[in-house]
Amino acid sequence: MFPDHCKEVSVRSVDFGLTEAGIRKYLAGRSAYIRTRYIAFNSGDSWAVVKVRKRPVNRILQPIESVDIVALPEDTNFMDEPCLDVLSASAMGALRESAGKRCVVVRGRADHVSFFVDEEPLRLTIFDVVPPTPTKLVDLVDEALRSHLQNMYMKYAVDEVDIRRLEGLSEAESVLFPCRASGLEHSNGIGYLDATPSLDDDVAKNTALVGCSLSARIFEALYGVEPNLVNMCPVDLLEGSKPEGPVLTKCCKVKEGCELRGDVAIVPWGARVGDVAIALQKLFG
Repeated sequence: MFPDHCKEVSVRSVDFGLTEAGIRKYLAGRSAYIRTRYIAFNSGDSWAVVKVRKRPVNRILQPIESVDIVALPEDTNFMDEPCLDVLSASAMGALRESAGKRCVVVRGRADHVSFFVDEEPLRLTIFDVVPPTPTKLVDLVDEALRSHLQNMYMKYAVDEVDIRRLEGLSEAESVLFPCRASGLEHSNGIGYLDATPSLDDDVAKNTALVGCSLSARIFEALYGVEPNLVNMCPVDLLEGSKPEGPVLTKCCKVKEGCELRGDVAIVPWGARVGDVAIALQKLFG
């Protein structure tokens, strides 16, 4: 359980023991602010959380009709984390794991207070080729969860394929990489495809091109021969791997947004945070 917003959480400091009976007695006959759905009680070092339902009357304070106990002190830890955004479900969920109890109440950035009660996270596998390391998709997923998808509680695993260990690369007489941005180097490297180096026919025929089907088309257009392709396309490599789904990966054939193939979401090679946010929304609804 995670509030939609910290505005739904009221904090009450009281001077009685936070038992179910004590909390119910305290709230009997009381009203709560119209936006309040949860109350985090504090008594000394003890914390507890309840959910309240109110009678819908046209007043800023509404009578409390019922109370559900979310967590009592034996199940609740309080943590003061001034740099943490309490609106981020993934950040709050990770903190709850470290707290060691079912529920964590957090005072975070700007003194906002919220809570998180244990629940199963959404599971994602990020599949990509490296270098550069780590894959940029990790940063994009983190940013999407912080900004666009704050209410999505997610944990992800990263499955990376090192391009330098692809089959057919180690024995190549000469190697051509797609671009300098990858940071790739090889002892027999002769350059980067985007720099269009001059290659005579013999060299072109014996060069291993690290790239994808688009790179192959460019190579053939430049040099008039079909390349010895060492395929580094994550979508193609995914077919030979068995990561747990849903999966996020990338491909240069996707121009913007994302393409969904079953439980695989494919974003552009130069994806932006918005593309990844769309992909996660499509994967998890």
